[in-house]
Amino acid sequence: MRDSNPSLGAVLGYAPVSKSEETRRRILEAATDLFHRYGFKRTSVELLAAEAGVAKPTIYAYFEDKEAIFRAVVEVVCDDLLTAAREASERSAGIEERLAGMLAAKFTRYFEVVQASPHAEELISSQGRLGAEIVQRSDRAYLALLTSVIEESTLDTERVGLSASGAAHLFLRAASGAAYDAKTPAMHRRHLVEIVRVLATAMQPVAKRGRA
Repeated sequence: MRDSNPSLGAVLGYAPVSKSEETRRRILEAATDLFHRYGFKRTSVELLAAEAGVAKPTIYAYFEDKEAIFRAVVEVVCDDLLTAAREASERSAGIEERLAGMLAAKFTRYFEVVQASPHAEELISSQGRLGAEIVQRSDRAYLALLTSVIEESTLDTERVGLSASGAAHLFLRAASGAAYDAKTPAMHRRHLVEIVRVLATAMQPVAKRGRA
C-alpha cells in the first residue's frame, strides 16, 4: 500500500495532460521513485507496474523495455530542471537569488534524485550508459541560459579575468561541490546560496563593492 506522502516523481512536477499522457507520467513518476530507492538493476518491470498501478502489458504499450523507461526518466528530469532554471532566471529578484535558484534547479534536483540515493553510483553509471546524449543536450541548454543571465546582469566578470561564459563555467564547477557534507536538500541549497554569494561578490563592480 502506498503512503499519502508525495512521491519523488510527483515532487519533480509530472503533470498529466491527457488520459494517455497521465498514464505515461504515472509510470515515469513511479520509475523515478523506484530507481532512486532500488537502483536500475533491482527495479523490475513487474515492480514498476505494481507501483504505478497498471498492468505489465500497459508498461510495454508505452516503453519498449526498462532501458527505454530509464532514458525517458532522464529526459523528463532534464526537461523539468531546465524549466525550473528558466523560471528562476525570470524572477523579479537580485542576481544572487536568481543564480542560486538556477543552480538549485539543476544541482539540488540532481542531489535529490541521484546523489541522495543509496544506489547513486549505479544510477550515475546507468545514466552515462543510457542517457548520456540527453544529459549533454540538457547541459548545453543550461549553460547557454546561465551564460545569458550573467551577460545581462551587472556582474563584472572581467574583474576576475573571465568572460560571461567563463564565469558560468566557474559557477557550475563550484556548484558541483555543493553536495559535499550535505545531508538534506535544504543543506544543499544553503551551500549553493553561500557559493553564489562569494562568487557574485567578487564580480561586483568596484563602485558597488565600495558602497557595500
